[in-house]
Amino acid sequence: MSMGYVPIRNILPNVSPNMVYEVILTTKSRDGEVDAAPMGLKFLDDNLSRFLLRIYKETKTYKNLIEKRVGVVNITRDPAVFVKYLMKDKDKYLREEIEGSEVVDAARLKNAEAYIEFTVKNIYDEVSLANFHCLVVKAYEGVKIIKPYSRAEYALIELVVNISKVEPYLKEGLELSELFNAIAYCLKVIKKTATGTVIDDYSKILLSSLSENSSSLLKQHLLQSGIHLK
Repeated sequence: MSMGYVPIRNILPNVSPNMVYEVILTTKSRDGEVDAAPMGLKFLDDNLSRFLLRIYKETKTYKNLIEKRVGVVNITRDPAVFVKYLMKDKDKYLREEIEGSEVVDAARLKNAEAYIEFTVKNIYDEVSLANFHCLVVKAYEGVKIIKPYSRAEYALIELVVNISKVEPYLKEGLELSELFNAIAYCLKVIKKTATGTVIDDYSKILLSSLSENSSSLLKQHLLQSGIHLK
C-alpha cells in the first residue's frame, strides 16, 4: 500500500502540544526483535516536531530505544489494538501485523491511521523510568478510518492505560486505590455502552497481562465496587 507523505500538521491538525495522546509505539532491538506497546506521547512544540515519551526501565520499549534510538509512533483509535499489545503473548500478533517502516530502522503496524517515525535526541533518567525527548523524522498517512464516537471504545483504551500502570505501582509501593477506582469506572462505562461479551472478553485478556497477585488485588477491589469479573 502506498503511503502519501504530508506535513505532520496536515495529518494531525487538531493536536495540541503539552497534552498526552495514547499511541502504539513500535521499536526494534539490536538483534532485530520487534516490540509494540501502548504508550503516552506529549508533543513539545506547536510544530509537533518534538515529543516526549515517559517509559518504565523494565520494559522492552526502554531497552530497544536505548539500543537503537529510533522507533515508530502508530496512531490508531482501535481499542482492540491497545488490548492486544498489552498482552504477555503479543508476539503472535506481531508476526502478522508488522511491516517495515519507511526511513528509520524499526517497524510499523499494518493498518494504522498515521505514522510518525522518530529518533531519540536526549534521555533523562529518573528512578524507575526515563524521559525520552524525540525528534520527528517523517510523518505520513496510513489507512483512513471514519466511525462514530463510542464511549465504550475510548473507555477501553483508558482501561488499557490504567491496567498497564498496576505492576509499576505495586513495585514502587504506590497507593493503588485511586488507580483501581479509575479501572472500575472504565468497566462501568463499557458495561453501560457495549454488550456484555465485550467487557467479559477484554477483561479476561487484560487481567491475564497482570501477575497473579496484581490480578487478585484488582478483582477484590472491583468486587467491593460491585463489579464481578469472570
